[in-house]
Amino acid sequence: QIARENGINDNLLFNWRHLWRNGGLQPTGEHETSLLPVTLTPEPDNKIPAPVQIPEQMPDSLCCELVLSAGTLRLKGELTPALLQTLIREMKGSSH
Repeated sequence: QIARENGINDNLLFNWRHLWRNGGLQPTGEHETSLLPVTLTPEPDNKIPAPVQIPEQMPDSLCCELVLSAGTLRLKGELTPALLQTLIREMKGSSH
């Protein structure tokens, strides 16, 4: 189910399992597997986004529609780069 939720086709997963069980995914022995060092660096606190200013009058025409698993978000009016950046940042943050 985890594979399906992440867009991995059932047939591909079955083929990988079949190859693994039959030794097809084993290293050839020529190259040793080694881990690389990883350092996590926290983001600086000064990355707070500026508040998005919404115009007082919104046109009635539909400008953008996002279909999400939790529902559909319809945005009316002018989509500014700042608003789109905030939406993308919030959507990325909600996936954690």
